[in-house]
Amino acid sequence: MGETFMPRIVRRLKTSDRDDVMEISRLVWEGHDYLSSVVDQWLQDPNSHFYGIEVDGHIVAVGNLRLLEEGRTGWMEGLRVHPEYRGKGFANDITQRLVGEAENLGVQRLRYTTSVRNVASLKIAKMAGFSRILRMAVAWCVNPKRIPKLEDYPTAQKRNSGRVCSLLEANPHIVPHRILTCDWKALDCTCQNLEEIGKTHEFFVALKEKRVDSLSFGYPRNGPGQPLWSFTAYAADSRGFLFQLSHNVAVALKRGLSSMMCTFETKFEKGLNGVDLGEERHRTHLVLLEKRIRVPK
Repeated sequence: MGETFMPRIVRRLKTSDRDDVMEISRLVWEGHDYLSSVVDQWLQDPNSHFYGIEVDGHIVAVGNLRLLEEGRTGWMEGLRVHPEYRGKGFANDITQRLVGEAENLGVQRLRYTTSVRNVASLKIAKMAGFSRILRMAVAWCVNPKRIPKLEDYPTAQKRNSGRVCSLLEANPHIVPHRILTCDWKALDCTCQNLEEIGKTHEFFVALKEKRVDSLSFGYPRNGPGQPLWSFTAYAADSRGFLFQLSHNVAVALKRGLSSMMCTFETKFEKGLNGVDLGEERHRTHLVLLEKRIRVPK
């Protein structure tokens, strides 16, 4: 016999739902889920449309739609299902509600990232009409070891977002697809978005003959455990990548951070394999998914 249908209500979340959301977050990613650190922000942010599924008076699944780029882009994030309620179609229900909300709000495109190992998420994305746009590698490390600096390589210069924008406009090759990925988020490489990233991140640029040879941007990310140094690195070649890796390890250690997360192009994985970085805990690939929405004339 099939499983009895479970009555469910999909609705906007309220402050009174906070405890249920925190409980879901506690039970995923071995208690290291970032959702607990942003739930209050999403509940109060007018650009966030935070939805959940209620069963028997409790929220058992959640997902957020955040409007970016003056409402042109809808960013889907924080899709979580309580372990006891998985396999019942709740993730698909949340996804469909967020897609419908985006259409009602006149969003031109929807985006989100997920791990290539998250088969269920990729299946839902395909069912909802999303396409794969970009793939990047992500590596986590605890107690990183200081990496020797490369000889005969330019010094990293700290730059503000305006200067980085000018440099990237003159050197567009350094960022694939002109899409910036950081901390499992993705934004088009525009001056406006660089300014937004610059509100929390520090930019480090290395130039060769006045051209950008490598670039990174990072920040101390707060979470349920100890803060970690989260950064993204781009480079023209493997030497540039290893330089930015070395530089960011030094930054993390200087700030007393004992863990770090690096987002980088998959072509540099071989170079990372040859580095004694420390205790690498986990590595995966993130996939950026996108769904174009037809805007009524």
